[in-house]
Amino acid sequence: MTCAPCPNACTPAESVTEAEAHPLMGDIEALRQRHPSDIADLLEQAGLDPNELVDILLKIGNSVAGETFSRLSMETQKACLEAGPVKRMLQLVEHMEPDDRVDLLKKVDPEVSEGLMPLIAQAERNATQRLWKYEEGTAGAEMTTEYAFLSADITVGEALAQLRLQAPNRETIYYVYITDAERHLLGVISLRHLIMSKPRQRLCEVMTTDVISVFHDASLDTTVQQLTKYDFIALPVVDHQNRLLGIVTFDDAMDIVKAENTEDFQRISAVLPFEEEYLRRPLGRLFWSRFWWLAILLFTSILSTSVMAYHADILHQMVALSFFIPMVIGASGNAGTQSATMVVRALALGEIRPRDFPRVFSRELLMGLALGLALGGMALLRVFWQEENLLLGYIVGMALVVTLLTANLVGSLLPLLLKKLKFDPALTAGPFIATIIDAVGIAIYFQVAIWLMRG
Repeated sequence: MTCAPCPNACTPAESVTEAEAHPLMGDIEALRQRHPSDIADLLEQAGLDPNELVDILLKIGNSVAGETFSRLSMETQKACLEAGPVKRMLQLVEHMEPDDRVDLLKKVDPEVSEGLMPLIAQAERNATQRLWKYEEGTAGAEMTTEYAFLSADITVGEALAQLRLQAPNRETIYYVYITDAERHLLGVISLRHLIMSKPRQRLCEVMTTDVISVFHDASLDTTVQQLTKYDFIALPVVDHQNRLLGIVTFDDAMDIVKAENTEDFQRISAVLPFEEEYLRRPLGRLFWSRFWWLAILLFTSILSTSVMAYHADILHQMVALSFFIPMVIGASGNAGTQSATMVVRALALGEIRPRDFPRVFSRELLMGLALGLALGGMALLRVFWQEENLLLGYIVGMALVVTLLTANLVGSLLPLLLKKLKFDPALTAGPFIATIIDAVGIAIYFQVAIWLMRG
């Protein structure tokens, strides 16, 4: 069996066909016909080492390989780029969107990125360097510079002709941005509107001058909110002199939302955020990302046991008090988590801001009182029916009123405070808030018991 002709001559020891070595190698033409996302899934699931994966992509060639590489996970892209000579990766990296290329080069070993940058074509290198300077977490860091733009004084017919030339190198041409010689953003027109306009009309006559845009230093939350509010496919990004710098596309926004939702879920579940896929994260690193939060929560829960130990004499006087501790702290912990989750979501969607603190306070104060009175009354009847002890019923019922009110206020106001201090409000949801409310709830429970028993 002999090898098919190839640039690299095979030795006798390498007389196994490529198809036998890598099943995907024998079906390159079929791979070219598939969607890049499907190809990326096949390559991720094939268990190939980085060099084998790159070999297949290079054989696929053309723009399909570049787009496929962009759709691989960041861990796989990073492994491929660091596995071998950077020159092999040049074709794939150059075909990436500028923003995706910057994200990758920032995560690989600095020696690799420094070795690759001089090899990238001048235009692509300039776009990469422009995006590199923007701060992470801003619209500038997520935008692409491959947008369609035209001048205002040309006709619709001329615009369509120019757009045909720009289209192959633009991420999207659905929106065409109208700029002057200094790239100041003057207007925008959709491709649909452009096609429907009369060929001899000038763009300045048909464009929309009231352009919705964001500054390059706007937060990602603000950017996503603008995109979803106006149902845009792309949103222009400008500097503070209204010069067009790039666009944030809808698919980029969805990637942002996915990443932020993942991070929020991890924080809510008391896990230090990580970017790798679950099965790709080494067990050691997964252990530490979970251990630190659990250790903090363990020491925080000591507050609850300390409070109970401090009030041991009260428990001796009325042993039945201990029976209803889980009910009181469970209800208050659930209420605090409810409030925190709703406020964190409202903050993420831009429905409320830290300046809305007084309105949220008054609203949750009334809600906490209503919930406390309703559930406290139910608890009083339940305890009296079970224990036939009216004093115990009053203690549990009153404790529920106070703990639910406190939990509701803490759960709703703490996220606003953290947002004001530039921390992630998601820290307040889940086990963290529940652990705090447990300690506070037990303290309130025993304090109410002392007051009523002495009375």
